[in-house]
Amino acid sequence: MARPREFNESEALGDAMQLFWGRGYESASLSEITKATGLSKSSLYDTFGNKHELLLSSLQFYIENMVQPSLAILEEEPSPRRAIERRFEMVIEVSTAPGPRRGCLIANTTLELGARDEAVAKQVLAAHSMVEQAYAQAIERGQAVGEIDPTKDARSLARYIMACLAGMLCLSKAGFDAPKLRDIAATAILAIA
Repeated sequence: MARPREFNESEALGDAMQLFWGRGYESASLSEITKATGLSKSSLYDTFGNKHELLLSSLQFYIENMVQPSLAILEEEPSPRRAIERRFEMVIEVSTAPGPRRGCLIANTTLELGARDEAVAKQVLAAHSMVEQAYAQAIERGQAVGEIDPTKDARSLARYIMACLAGMLCLSKAGFDAPKLRDIAATAILAIA
């Protein structure tokens, strides 16, 4: 009897995440998934379940390995306003880097499946809530030190920033360059000042 193939589950999940991020859920075929991950169909199903469960695991992997680390700047930077500016710049750099412009896996999946897939909607709403919370806390810190207008609602400002960032990611996929995106970021920062 042949010995089962050993593989790194985290690497396979990262490879699946990259495929869904670049192709979308419905466009990614099972043969593309097995090719991207290097797994056989049986290993894929034994480890991750079906394609839908693999997508949900890929979204969680993206949140834990891409989104959460990128939000750390909001806590680590001493100046809350500067932290928000730096997060905008991080998004601009990533979204205009050489290579395919993929946007954000959460936003892409929300647009593709969020309105008709309850499990996806639940997961992306939780991710949006986490991001909103991180921005709201940074804004509250900024209000406490006089960097951000204290008369404005921190949650509303956090949602506004998220909407600006989502729009910027969409526009980058349409070809907007870094200077145009920086104009949007600068206007967003002025709006919260």
